[in-house]
Order: sequence, then C-alpha cells, then structure tokens
Amino acid sequence: MRNKRCRSGQNKEVDEGSDSKDFITELSDDIVVMILCLLPMKYAVVTGSVCKKWRFLWCNLRKLNFDGTGDLIGISRDWRLLNRKRQMYVYQVNDVIGSYNHPMVEEFCIRFDLDNDHRTLIDGWLKFAVKKKVETIELYFVDERHRSFLTFYNYNFPLSLSNRNDAVVEIPSLKKLYLKNVNVTEEILEQFLTNSPHLETISIHGSGYLTKIRVSGRPLNIKHFEIDECPMMSSIHLSDFDLVSFVYKGQPINLNLANLPNLCKLLCQGIVTFRNNIYKLLSSCALSLEVLSFVEHRSQRFLELDSLPILPNVKELTLTIGAHEDESLLQLTSIFKACPSLESLTVKLIWFTPVRRRGKVMHFATYLHEHLKLFQILGYYGRGSDLELAAYVMENAVGLQEIVIDPRYQAWYPSVSEKDFSKKVECARSFAKMQLIPRSPVGVNLVIL
Repeated sequence: MRNKRCRSGQNKEVDEGSDSKDFITELSDDIVVMILCLLPMKYAVVTGSVCKKWRFLWCNLRKLNFDGTGDLIGISRDWRLLNRKRQMYVYQVNDVIGSYNHPMVEEFCIRFDLDNDHRTLIDGWLKFAVKKKVETIELYFVDERHRSFLTFYNYNFPLSLSNRNDAVVEIPSLKKLYLKNVNVTEEILEQFLTNSPHLETISIHGSGYLTKIRVSGRPLNIKHFEIDECPMMSSIHLSDFDLVSFVYKGQPINLNLANLPNLCKLLCQGIVTFRNNIYKLLSSCALSLEVLSFVEHRSQRFLELDSLPILPNVKELTLTIGAHEDESLLQLTSIFKACPSLESLTVKLIWFTPVRRRGKVMHFATYLHEHLKLFQILGYYGRGSDLELAAYVMENAVGLQEIVIDPRYQAWYPSVSEKDFSKKVECARSFAKMQLIPRSPVGVNLVIL
C-alpha cells in the first residue's frame, strides 16, 4: 500500500507538471535565431524538426558556416570513410543552399577536405554566395592526405565569378576573403582589388600560382593583408595605401614596403636575407609600427642586424630564431634597443642542435628598458646563450612584472621519438629552475611552464 501511495503521489506531481508552460517553444523568433547562430550549421538546420514553428527559422541565419573539420578527426588513413564523409558533407551543403531563401548572406564558410576534383560543386556554392551579396568568404580546405606541398591538387579559384555574364571576378559586397589551399593567380587577385571596393581583409594560404604581388598607388580599402606558405612566391611590393597589418610567412622573398603610413603590425618570416635591406624596409613604417614579429631560422641573419632605425611606437616584439649549438644571442639586444617603448618581448627558440657548452655568462653594456613589463622565452634549453639573454633582460628591464619560461620544443621533428622529446624538455625545465630562480628580481613573477 505504501508503494502504491508513493506511486500515486508521483503520478500526481507529473499530472500537475503537465499543465506547466513550454517556455522553449514560446521563445520569440528573434531569440531562437540568436541561439541558432551559436550552433554549427548542421545542428541549426536539425532544430527545424523540434516543432513546426521553428521549421524554417534557420533560413534567417545570415552566417552560413559549414565547418566539417570535426568529422575528419582520426580518419586521415581511412580513405573509404573519408570519401563517405565527403559525400555527407556535400549533401549537407547542397541541402542547405537549396532551401535557403534569405536575400543576403554575411558570411559563407566552407571548411572541409575538398580539392579540385570538387571544382564544379565549389564553383556553384560560390555563385550562390555572390548572388546573396556575401560579405565574407572563407574557403578552408583541410589536407587529410598531407599533399599540401603538391599544390596542383588545390581547388583552382574560378576565372569568372560575377552576377554579370562577363568573364571577371566581381564581388562588390565582399569585405573579407580567406583562402587556404586554394590556387589563386595574380590576375584573379588583381580583379579582387579592382572589383571589390569594400574589401578590407585578404588572407591567402598555400596558393601554388602566386609568384609576384604588386599593390600600389590606388584608392584601396585593404587594411589587413596576409600571405602564408605560397611556395612559388618570389616578391611582394606594397605601397601608397592605408594598410594596417601585413603578415608574410614562407620562403625568403624580396619584400618592399613604401609609404604605408598606417601600418602598425608587421609579421615577416624569411625576409632577413641579403636580398632585403631591413633598415630601409623598417624605415618606411618606423613611426607607425606598434607590433613587430620576425621569423628567421638562421640565427646568424639576426645577429648581423647591428643597426636598425628607431621604432618609437613598437610595444610588442616577437623574434623567432633558430637555436644552433650555443651561439650567443646578445646581439639581439640591438633590436630591443631600437624599440624604446617596448612593453612585451617574446623570443621563441627553435631547437636544431642545441648544446650546453659555455658555463660563463657574458654581459652587454647596460641599457635600461623602462617600459618592458612581460618577457617570454619559448624553447628555453638551459644553454649559456639562453641564460645570458634572460640575465640581460632581468638586469635591464626596471619595470619588469612577469617572466615566462617555456622549456618545451617549439618545433616537431618526426625522427625524434616522443620519449626523447619528453626527456629533453624535462632536463631543460630543471636547468631553467636552477639557473633563473636565484637570479629572478624581487617583485617579478617568474613562471616556468
């Protein structure tokens, strides 16, 4: 009887609860659309089956983000499964595009493992986006077969993409363009610059066709320009427009920057070569630069930079450098001194053949860095050269607040086992503690990762 009474009480509670309102389905359409914006595209579409009221609410989304990279995890060697995933992804994109009836799209993003074999499909998706007056296009093609060095597999951007019938690339509404593993020619890039007057951001990664870029002397709206790992690139010339940030990563090239009065962020890899006059390069934007980053795996290139123009407004400096044997790094201080307003300094050391040879620490002439608050060494190994660089900053940064030491490898080499990596990192961590804790200035937070 007692159990029956208990069950009866429970049923009563359920019956009473059944009269309660369903607050989820009573949400306004605007709120539901805001929630859908936070979901991956495939889940946003599925919500239409929850109730009739929501059936086509996802069509009000202005950002179509087809990010399927999560479905690729762990299947890189299973080609059959990869092909099935591709078919499912293509079906999903086509299904959404076929049902979408909003007149405009702000963002159109394709992120998956697709290549030039899918050219016809991707061309059609782009035409859909252009028709919807798209503002941001992102084509992010993952390379699960690790063929990125073979750029002829890349999707080739179409020579004609316009609402008109002309054989041109013309997207008047476009503001941002992100392309990864997409082949783009100089002619197509020129058409983007000419026919997209609102274009502010261009990022091109892994294009096999780009060789030379020249952007100069025109009323451009471009503010952010990035070229990353384009293997055929040989030269870039940028001048006479209001560029704010420029990023170049890749093989050594001829780089010329001139009359860019608003350039405040410069990140370059592979330009510290005899083919480039670094003094002249930096002089062209010395007064406007606030963030500066150099990547050079040949440390001697950096050490030859004995004179630089004064960069009075640089507050953040990052130097990525090859760590060969136990070469002294103190000549890098000439770069530090050229940045009198420096607040954040990061030196990233890429280990190649690091050895601990020198026990004696050298000292350079005192130069007070009054504004430096954060100093980081990534890839600290415990070499004499690592220690003397850290000691220099500790002794000369009078306003220093925090030092971050990361002894972990900053690059990965397949020939070295994970066990050997772990041993080296643990040994480097021990050296960092032994060398730096006794030298750490009072009041400075020393963090050894």
